[in-house]
Amino acid sequence: MKLIGLMSLENFKDEIRGILKRHDVHIYSEVEIVGHTAETLRRHGWWPSEESDAIYSTLYFAIVSADKAEGVMNDIQNYNAKSDLLHPPRAFLVNVEKMV
Repeated sequence: MKLIGLMSLENFKDEIRGILKRHDVHIYSEVEIVGHTAETLRRHGWWPSEESDAIYSTLYFAIVSADKAEGVMNDIQNYNAKSDLLHPPRAFLVNVEKMV
């Protein structure tokens, strides 16, 4: 089993959800997150302030078979290669040692 995580800007939700669906990932979690860049910290100090330029994105994660995980990773890689995006979706893969 693998833990697959994906991070993307909110405007890529349809693409990410489509990739998960295409690989039969029926159960996954989706969390809205607000990110900040190093430039935000330089402008407003170490602690992000109300004046910072937030980056709205989404974190997706699921525990799936190795085959499904590889398929998702390959699709993300291909999507990013074709799209030439400044901030493309990112994916990571972690071995799951034990699950109960």
